[in-house]
Parts: sequence; structure tokens; C-alpha cells
Amino acid sequence: MTAESHDLLSVRTPEQIVKSLQADRTPRNIRACLPPADREYFDRDYRRAMAKATEELDLAPVNALLAHWWHMARMKATGEYEAVLERGARIQEQIERGEYVPGRPLREVLAERASVLGVELDL
Repeated sequence: MTAESHDLLSVRTPEQIVKSLQADRTPRNIRACLPPADREYFDRDYRRAMAKATEELDLAPVNALLAHWWHMARMKATGEYEAVLERGARIQEQIERGEYVPGRPLREVLAERASVLGVELDL
């Protein structure tokens, strides 16, 4: 029996998944906390980040990837992910109707995030 098939047999509540993610931020646990449909994407992204880290002798890409997938696992377990998608769809509909949508410009948000990561963006 593989580890993945064992994970599928042990269904956990959202609370159990969040608690697990808080206690253990290892790649193995983050992957186990993701819905099965997302694990292939996690594997692909993780392998790419590890290859890049090996080439550049820099773990920053791996750490950034793990932070991203940790948040995804948490959001998907708690239903926050679907809420974000629904909000995005409502905003897109408002934009398409020509309505004003309050918020910050995307360029500003991306520039702020890039500066936190120490990355330069050509916007």
C-alpha cells in the first residue's frame, strides 16, 4: 500500500487538516493535506523548485513554493479557496458591466509583493 492510498483512506476534517498544517510544514505533510486532485500539480511544482534550487544553490524558490502550497492546502480545507473564486467571479462580472470596483490596482499589489520577495518586475 502506498502512502497516497493510505491518505485517501483516512479522511480528515478541515480542523484536523489546519491543525496538521500548523504543526508540520514539511513538503510531505503539505502534499498529504492537499485534495488528491492537486497533488500532481504540487509534485510538478516541487520538483521544478528543487531542480532550480540545486542549480542555483538557493532554497528561496523551494521556500516560496512551500509557502504557496501551504496556503492553498489551508484555503482548500476550510473552503476559503472557493470563496475567493466566487468573489473573483463577482468582481469580474462587475467589471464586465462597467461598474466601479473598489480596490488597489493590480500593478500596485504585484509590485508590493515583488518587493517583499526581493524580485524586480517590469510592469
